[in-house]
Amino acid sequence: MRAVRWLLWLSLADGFVLTQHEGACSYSEIYPQQYVAYKTSELSPEKLTGDLTKKAWREVAWTQDFVDISTRTRPWLRTRAKMRWDDSFLYVAAEMEEPQPWATLREHDSIIYHDNDFEVFVDANATTHFYKEFEMNAFNTTWMLMMNKPYGDGGFENSTRVDPKGGWTMEPPLRCAAQVLPEEALNHPSTKGRHWTAEVALPLAELVQETGAQLPKPGTFWRIGFSRVEWHLKVNSSTGAYEKSPSCQSCPTPGGPHEDNWVWSPQYEIAMHLPERWGILQFADLNVNATKSAYYLEWPSRSAAMAIYYAQHAYASKHGGNFTAKLGDLLPFSSDPFPLCSEAEVNITVSNGKSAFFEASVRPPDVPQYTATIRSDRFLTVARQ
Repeated sequence: MRAVRWLLWLSLADGFVLTQHEGACSYSEIYPQQYVAYKTSELSPEKLTGDLTKKAWREVAWTQDFVDISTRTRPWLRTRAKMRWDDSFLYVAAEMEEPQPWATLREHDSIIYHDNDFEVFVDANATTHFYKEFEMNAFNTTWMLMMNKPYGDGGFENSTRVDPKGGWTMEPPLRCAAQVLPEEALNHPSTKGRHWTAEVALPLAELVQETGAQLPKPGTFWRIGFSRVEWHLKVNSSTGAYEKSPSCQSCPTPGGPHEDNWVWSPQYEIAMHLPERWGILQFADLNVNATKSAYYLEWPSRSAAMAIYYAQHAYASKHGGNFTAKLGDLLPFSSDPFPLCSEAEVNITVSNGKSAFFEASVRPPDVPQYTATIRSDRFLTVARQ
């Protein structure tokens, strides 16, 4: 993984204070973006239209503008989001600046990121397993899936795309809507677009499915990621229509034949299926704008555990697939964005051979009442002492 040496440029959530948690193993420099979502009784799935001027959205703040997924280059188009919730749904709104609104896919369960799209990733129990992904385009065409674990750990997609009869889905009761402004700009180069919006009602019961998480209440923390895929377009001189002409703007090699990937909280590499790097969603009550962002006390232990995970896999790649039970063996394999915390209390058990496996418990000094346990398949849990 490419080392990341520019972490200090990131900003924390507005009004957030970390001074009491700035030790060497706090991982405060890579603390993710965080959003306080207020409960509401004014939204319902049946009333979603993509119109973000309704009171329920006007009265809450936008997220920080999205950034490039892996570089410091500022995206040339603005993207931002908002969140609300009720007892049954997590509501997400997004606004995407777009002078060339374009979509081609109309069939449900298409691979939506082949178009310009908006994506939501939710890990309700923050274990990195059984997280959910939702994608939509400006036609309001959708694709959703559940991952038993990340692709890099041998995970697989559970969806109606791969199993039309028995695959996992959130529809129904999921509802969503897209709106393009001006409407006539969609797929018409003769009319310049301003933006397109997404409005989504994600059912809470499906988001917690298989995770062991409870339905949220004020004070609950979840992990959530947002991604916008943007393809460079050109106008076909013969047809007068848009066509895809990949040439990324903020990627590691600008102008390369790839899409742009813009996210709320940076991933440090072009990979969304790294749930430990997603943003933090903090649920709050109905009293809008009365709750401050609260420090996610599990962050240091989670980060220290992920440092063990990355170092172990780097070690194994050099040692025939075998892991080590010695922290000292891992120090040469420490890497950004999760460098090893050498001050942490660490206990590692290893089983090597045909099916090598490790499990490590980590308790860093910054918030020692929280111990994280990480497995070789990235399954991550935290216990309070």
